[in-house]
Amino acid sequence: MKKNEGVIIQSVMRALKILQCFRGNTEELGILEISDCINLSKSTTYGLVNTLKTTGFLEQNINNKKYRLGIELFELGNLVQSRMDLRDEAKPFCRMLSEKYNTTVHLAVFHGGDVIYVDKLINNDLQIVSSQVGMRTPMYCTGVGKGILAYLEDEYLEKYIFSKPLKKLTNNTITTKEKLIEELKDVRKKGYAVDDEEIEMGLRCIAAPIFNNIGYPIAAISISASYRKIQDEMIDIMAKDVKYFAQKISERMGCNAN
Repeated sequence: MKKNEGVIIQSVMRALKILQCFRGNTEELGILEISDCINLSKSTTYGLVNTLKTTGFLEQNINNKKYRLGIELFELGNLVQSRMDLRDEAKPFCRMLSEKYNTTVHLAVFHGGDVIYVDKLINNDLQIVSSQVGMRTPMYCTGVGKGILAYLEDEYLEKYIFSKPLKKLTNNTITTKEKLIEELKDVRKKGYAVDDEEIEMGLRCIAAPIFNNIGYPIAAISISASYRKIQDEMIDIMAKDVKYFAQKISERMGCNAN
């Protein structure tokens, strides 16, 4: 198909129309209902639906065999929402945090088991060169990643974190499911996460999550500096400020602090 706006792939258009069938109050649909909605045969519809299911855009209820929107769409939607205003709302607070401790501050969102750095403020004599805006890193071995993971549902962890081996990046990297679960419980208890040379030797990070208007984690901020600068006795002190500024950003994103 070709229109004024350029080439349009018919199979992609049909797949998108399937997703649009779930607009409104419809939570689950069967193959026949979907085929009627998009005016295609059941066999053609099944192939499209199965492709969407395989890629995570649809999920199937094992009890009634009907389909519903998948977690991949939910995650992408949150990613879009978080990027819309997040950087502008977060920047003043990230700048204050960076200036207070003379450290590098990161702002990151997440997708598919990785964190994506969307902003970075450098304000120290040790430039952290391993990170840059747009870079993706694993959630399980970063402060921002663990800060977010602690508040995500088990389904997300099973699909994106525990479905493949936890690669050892340094001697401190957590590489077992059991240890990471324990770590995330501690993060949730304290309200902040620490990357203790888990992705890069000599580097420590303290991070706290940012929540949206429904209390769902959409991002995190962190301060990063050398192990020498963030010593053990400083962690709780610095974490208090990281949590405070993360809370302020959350409020700007519509999160009710109460």
